[in-house]
Amino acid sequence: MTSERAPITNASELDAVVTAAKAFGSIAIDTEFLREKTYRAKLCLVQIAIGEDIHLIDPLRGLDLKQLAELIADPDIEIVVHAGKQDFELFFEDYGAVPANVFDVQLAAAFAGYGSSLPYGRLVSELAGVQLVKGESYTDWCRRPLTEAQARYAADDVRYLGAISARVTKELEDLGRVEWALEEMRRQFEDAESYRFDPESAWLKVSGRGSLSARQLTVLKEVARWREATASSRNVPRGWLVRDPSLIEIARRGPSSAGELKSIRGFNAREVERSARDIIAAVDAGSTAKAVVPAPTPPKSAQARARMLAGLADAIVRARCERAKIATELVTNRTEVESLLAEVVN
Repeated sequence: MTSERAPITNASELDAVVTAAKAFGSIAIDTEFLREKTYRAKLCLVQIAIGEDIHLIDPLRGLDLKQLAELIADPDIEIVVHAGKQDFELFFEDYGAVPANVFDVQLAAAFAGYGSSLPYGRLVSELAGVQLVKGESYTDWCRRPLTEAQARYAADDVRYLGAISARVTKELEDLGRVEWALEEMRRQFEDAESYRFDPESAWLKVSGRGSLSARQLTVLKEVARWREATASSRNVPRGWLVRDPSLIEIARRGPSSAGELKSIRGFNAREVERSARDIIAAVDAGSTAKAVVPAPTPPKSAQARARMLAGLADAIVRARCERAKIATELVTNRTEVESLLAEVVN
């Protein structure tokens, strides 16, 4: 099929990989998954590099990845990733595994002055001197057999992680920032609570909620909780039930009948027929529950002055961060600067 090693599909081969990883003390890992049509991501492929030895692991034939999950949770094994949060979410969902020794090269590079959220290909180019061919970004990773191009692309996603990790670690040592980076990695990746999503807080991720009143926010909280729980139970994307703009309109209008729901633009008529009773019950619950208290909003005059000053403050912060060789986003962001200034000038 390919010049890359054939994907692992049985437990004995996976046993050998896990044994080798434990002996080496470190692995680089990446995953390929699909979630366009589901609430939970479907894991299609796992790529592992142990030194220069690369393995593709195929979970689609019933292979139990429990021992791989245990490896990820082993504090004695360093897990090297690039923007690995979603990769770890998959193992937490299926096995409850929480990583215990993560080194994320994207985050490390930000502490070393390479910029925030750099794509893997750019890091490989800058730190390993290799130009990757990224032609398989939107391929169907659950289709079998894998093509040669898919296998090469998948292998490349872990092939250079070890070299990048070594290079950026040396730079962090020179800057005296290794512990800074590791502390942030522990915060982002090694806290079990960060992998749990509570339907109670789903409303906080709905875009456009800033225009709603306290009572409307309470309705939004209940309807968003219904959407989250329903999407999870049906394993369908949230947007297939109700998209965010329609959710905001439900909270704003407080519909009390299926007919009123149907009048909301962008609302799936079939979903209205199926879920009208539950949605209206959620609206009713939000209409009578204790109102959510939104964060106090500074006077408009203070907000205007804050916006005027924020540009200057943001430029100063960015200049200081550039001189210090650290990504600005690790220090603050424009929204935080504006909020702070609004309080100061109020």
